[in-house]
Amino acid sequence: MRETAPPQERQFDYKARDATGRHRTGVLTASDHLQATRRLREQGLFPIEVDAVGAAPAAARRPKAQAQRRIKDAPAPRLTARARANFLTRLAKLAGAKISIDRALLIMAEGEKSAIAASAAALRLHIREGGSLVDGLRSHAQIEDAATLALVRGAEVSGEVDVALATAAGIHEQRLSVARRVTTGLMYPSLLLVVSLLSLGVIMIAIIPQFRPLVEDRMDLVPLLGRAVFALSGTLAAIWPVVLAAMLAAVAGFGWLYRRGRAGAVLAALANKIPMARNVILRSQAMMVLHSLGALLNREVTLSEALAVVADTTPEGPARAAMAEVSSAVTDGTALSTAFARTGLLEPSAVEMLRIGEETGDLHMMCTRAASEMREASDRMLERFLALFQPAMIILVGSLVGVSLYALFSAITSVNQIAF
Repeated sequence: MRETAPPQERQFDYKARDATGRHRTGVLTASDHLQATRRLREQGLFPIEVDAVGAAPAAARRPKAQAQRRIKDAPAPRLTARARANFLTRLAKLAGAKISIDRALLIMAEGEKSAIAASAAALRLHIREGGSLVDGLRSHAQIEDAATLALVRGAEVSGEVDVALATAAGIHEQRLSVARRVTTGLMYPSLLLVVSLLSLGVIMIAIIPQFRPLVEDRMDLVPLLGRAVFALSGTLAAIWPVVLAAMLAAVAGFGWLYRRGRAGAVLAALANKIPMARNVILRSQAMMVLHSLGALLNREVTLSEALAVVADTTPEGPARAAMAEVSSAVTDGTALSTAFARTGLLEPSAVEMLRIGEETGDLHMMCTRAASEMREASDRMLERFLALFQPAMIILVGSLVGVSLYALFSAITSVNQIAF
């Protein structure tokens, strides 16, 4: 019986760290990138970069590969962030039940008419025409998330697509959970502020102008605070149609963002202006960084590529800048725990867990454990923020209304006293 010839082996340049944290480089032979990574792990090394000899480094290949993967097929109906997470979750469950991707997509497409069903049908057709799952997810499910694409791209080589899809779905759900906690926490104070400002506007536009004739001839006798309130009231009464139109436009714009799953990002951007809220968001993003990093490392992704992917998926702000710094430092030979300690993005306990993971070779598991601890810390910080922010908002709005009414009645009282 004829034996199947083993796959041809190639040489790979690698950068890795050993259990003591020393930086190691060298060349090894393997049939593909995945086998090279596994052989390094078997030698007790943690791979940072693995590249075929003569090929461009992974970081340099990524933009070109991404451009080549973009196809010209007509896009499927727009999916929200929640719909994309549901798409991945349903596909992962079907694939995990040992159903082929083709059959799983057919089942999803034959369900009720929805954007998810249309995307599943388009993705199935794309794969049947010879396209890759990664390209199809980007083109027909609008999944541009670098972590998801990296997981699925690696799974297409290893054959563990169901596990990769489940991991990607977990990352999406975790992000939505973080956004939901922050958005829900800010919803009540935001509504309270809007209702209070509307009430204050009614007082300024409809009530205070009715008292103006009583003090019009004696405005010079009105206290300074009263004159300021009457001046503001007069200005608002003159331009209230413009103010109302702007408010309606803001509400319509927020509704448009909400339907597209972007309202949470807008609220988060506004919350970033508040120091304590900014700390809550930063801790939540740090938790997601560790969660995504652990998931990628568990799927045989090299540390260098995993850091680059996580940096790409982190929202603009201090967390993304810190991840770019960590990625650059690790590529230059710095230990991951040391690089994170320099940025201050993680709690000291999380940094210690990463250091243990580097020493034991179980970095992905320690990243996951550190992410769990960071989530608990983030939840506690969010609770403290809401416990202080909501009463502070009530006091602020009450003070504005109280000052307005005090200024109004003090003005009337002053004029009446002079008149008598």
